[in-house]
Parts: sequence; C-alpha cells; structure tokens
Amino acid sequence: MVELNQLLLEFERNLKSEGVKKEWKERRESWVSDVAASVNLRYLAELLVELESNLQGESVDIQWKGRRESWIEECLGASIVQEVSSLLRELETNTNSEAMADEWQQNREKWVQQMHEYQE
Repeated sequence: MVELNQLLLEFERNLKSEGVKKEWKERRESWVSDVAASVNLRYLAELLVELESNLQGESVDIQWKGRRESWIEECLGASIVQEVSSLLRELETNTNSEAMADEWQQNREKWVQQMHEYQE
C-alpha cells in the first residue's frame, strides 16, 4: 500500500497551485505527511476526499459535479486497495489538464500504468 500512497502524493504534487484553494497551502504539508505515514486504507481514502474538496471548481470537468457526491460516498466506504486506486484514477481522469503541471502529461502514462497494477 505504500506505493498507492506515493501515487496519491505524485498526483497532488503535480497539481498547479492555482488549481487548489488557498486554504490548501496551509494544510498541504501536514496532509503530505499524513498520506506518507498512512497504513490505514480507510484513512487514505479520507485523505483523497480531502484533496478533492480542496480543488478549485474549474480544476475538474463539468460533469464531475454530478458524480462528486457518490464518488465521496464510495471513497468513505472503500475497504480494499483496488477501490481506492480506482477512485484516485477517476479523480485524475476528471481533473482538467490546465490544473496539472506541464510535466504531468509526460509522467502520466507511467503513473496510469502503476495505477492499473492495483486494479487487477
């Protein structure tokens, strides 16, 4: 599960600062520590929800608004690695490329491949 933590951190690290809310800058450092130290899958899913809730509205696709509530419920009910990785992947897919660092596009393919390892 350590690797899933790292994949979540990598996704967050590639978000542009203007893609997240101002409050995130204050929470970010302790959030990164929490993710890195987490050995509890449910807590990791909660941290994923926290990250999503700190994204600016324009950072995600317009249809995300309709999916968001059930996505949060699924995160909070997730109990296996495949569920959490799938939910992280879904968030990444719905995050606009403008909200991501320029180098994300070249790193994304490897990240997606690593994510797929959890979904088998």
